[in-house]
Amino acid sequence: MEKLTKTAKNLDTFFKVLQNIIKVAMIVVVCVLLCLTIANAVNPDAVIANGSYKIGIGSLSINLTEEYSVADNNMILIYAWIAAGLAIVAVAAIYYAIGQIRKILQPMMEGNPFHHTVSENIRKMAFVSIVLGIVANVASYLETLSALNMLEQINIQELVKDGKIESVTANFNMDVTFIVVFFLLLLVSYIFRYGETLQKQVDETL
Repeated sequence: MEKLTKTAKNLDTFFKVLQNIIKVAMIVVVCVLLCLTIANAVNPDAVIANGSYKIGIGSLSINLTEEYSVADNNMILIYAWIAAGLAIVAVAAIYYAIGQIRKILQPMMEGNPFHHTVSENIRKMAFVSIVLGIVANVASYLETLSALNMLEQINIQELVKDGKIESVTANFNMDVTFIVVFFLLLLVSYIFRYGETLQKQVDETL
């Protein structure tokens, strides 16, 4: 029990620091995007990013020469705000999950690992995993879609002089591992709920 309470306290401290880092990071990201958006509105000719010569699809990266620059400021900002929006949803879910973890650790720090709130908080984390899985799949789809959009604009076939590439296809694969995580967390919540019942019976017997 001493090791349990000590480990729980250390983990709670770690997750508390992690929550603060997440808040600061998201505030910085939003502030940077706001500054870039304002700068683009004030001076549309200003170059706000130099990554318009690279197109990435998953682990595949295509580097272009400068004459094939395809992403103007508006396009970059649109994609950046979409990515930031998805990131905010994902980070909010992660922040909430960390909060639930800290609530789970609270009774453990007090030497009561089978408190009645533990199973309920684990169950909430299971539903958070569903949200994170959906956001991850949507982000992957939008990443592929944006890359294909850029390829269409530069007409990639013109970049291949020998004509050996007939077409370019991007395959989107949905990751459903979050569903497995969801049911595993539900199972763990049921195990803790059963432990709560046993603990209650022992307390009543004593």
